Amino acid sequence: MSLRRLPSTAPKRTRRAFTFIDLTISVLILGILAAVASPKFIAALNKQRVEAAAERVRADLQLARTTALALSTSQSVAFDPATETYLAAGLANVNRPGAAYSVDLSDSPYAADIVSADFGGSATVVFDHYGAPDHGGVVTFGSGSYQQTVTLWAETGRASIP
Repeated sequence: MSLRRLPSTAPKRTRRAFTFIDLTISVLILGILAAVASPKFIAALNKQRVEAAAERVRADLQLARTTALALSTSQSVAFDPATETYLAAGLANVNRPGAAYSVDLSDSPYAADIVSADFGGSATVVFDHYGAPDHGGVVTFGSGSYQQTVTLWAETGRASIP
């Protein structure tokens, strides 16, 4: 008598998992996408940092000019490219009462460099009691390959970003 196997009525089990090849292909695709997107992300981040630093300096130059007008006294803003900082003597520091108004552009959120500051051969600009600067000039900022300038107009005392 020969034994014959009867067909099974039990449901077949199917695998519901990813194979190693599926996982490897997915990781490879993600790596390629990251390699393509990362330079653009870094460039956009550098552009945002420089533009934020330029806007901060523009606003602080306007603040120094307005304060000089309001108090009828001179106000100076001194840039130090070596330390990536600038000091606005005579302005109140709202974050640290009693301390000098100083901004470090190498810190977050700016993380930018002061490439150059030139106000008639000096890195310091002084607004007189009428709000007029002693010299016009430009301050240039950089981060990565991106640069931005702030222009201070001698005729009007206004700061602008081109």
